[in-house]
Amino acid sequence: MNIWTIMTYELRRLFRSRSMLLNMFLLPLVLIFLLGASLSGVVGVKSATKIEPVRVAVVNPTGEGQSAMIAAFLKLPDIQKVIVPQDAESRQAAESGLRTGKYGYAVIVPDGFDSEVQQGGKAQLEFILGKNHTDNLTAGTAFDNFLSTVNYKQAAAAALGPQALAVAAPSSGDREAVKLGDLNNGGRTYTASQFYAASMLLMFLLYSGMTVTNSLFSEKDNHTLHRINSMPVKASELFIGKMLGVGIVSIIQCLAIILLSDWLFGVYWGNRPGLLLLFCLLMIIASMTMSIVVSIFSKTAAGARSIISVITVGMTFISGGMAPLPDSWVNTLGAFTINHWVLQAIIRMMLHSGLPQLTPNLLMISVICLVMLCGAIFSYWKVGYHE
Repeated sequence: MNIWTIMTYELRRLFRSRSMLLNMFLLPLVLIFLLGASLSGVVGVKSATKIEPVRVAVVNPTGEGQSAMIAAFLKLPDIQKVIVPQDAESRQAAESGLRTGKYGYAVIVPDGFDSEVQQGGKAQLEFILGKNHTDNLTAGTAFDNFLSTVNYKQAAAAALGPQALAVAAPSSGDREAVKLGDLNNGGRTYTASQFYAASMLLMFLLYSGMTVTNSLFSEKDNHTLHRINSMPVKASELFIGKMLGVGIVSIIQCLAIILLSDWLFGVYWGNRPGLLLLFCLLMIIASMTMSIVVSIFSKTAAGARSIISVITVGMTFISGGMAPLPDSWVNTLGAFTINHWVLQAIIRMMLHSGLPQLTPNLLMISVICLVMLCGAIFSYWKVGYHE
């Protein structure tokens, strides 16, 4: 009953504070809107690239050495969508056209290509890259696919006998010759608003530790802790009641950020709401236990708030939550932060990743919470909560 009374009082005290309501509920939404709108072209996974046809210079020998296989390949409907073949008289003409921008790619067909393939030899072409990386990728993928198909059938013919050479002619098949885009996660992408919604959510859940500090030091600074201890209230009951009050406010803050960002800005949080809330709950536990340790060993509220602020901002920055950082930094230094494991999990949930991809993050944040909880219990047992 004492715990329930203290928790109720703590909730009333927190919800009467206008500054607390602004900092915990309004400020995160403002930051999500500003960062998501201003950095929409910098952060997030870009949508699939539209393939533009590539002008390809084809140097195909004339006469008996001309390749009918290459000519038939370039007439396939799928290939015509991505490649515009243009005959070039010689290698020098193709190179000159690449330098001037007339062609985006060049293919040199060796003399007697068809006869070499029909005799069981390896299919080989010479490629000359152009100036545009996307054009090189598009044309190179198409011709690599052609050579791979021919050489695969050549290998089958060598194993099954000469009669299998009849299948060596190239065919379009049932799949596209070239496809650009994000082939992972079913082609799903995330936006800057989604990224910063997750990042700001975690940062302000870490800042909930500041509420823990204010709650613990308020009784000390007001000199009411001694009077409360003189009443039939155990110190542990007072401590647990205060933490439950702060925890409930943090849960309400989490739900408000998720629901309001979805309603106001259309932020999609993925298809696993239960798992999302579990990660947020573990984040709240880790934040509160970390703040308990800092507050118990700090002599003043100002000192505890400074330490928590530095830790929160540092973790958010190192985990890549404030600005795009190189993957090597995020995956090495960021792995030592609490934000990293939860942020990566939320992004994966937004991309509909499978449960096996989320399990390592869940295990890691659970271990972090367990360690922090043990540290908070030890700190309270060693120092206690008193004036």
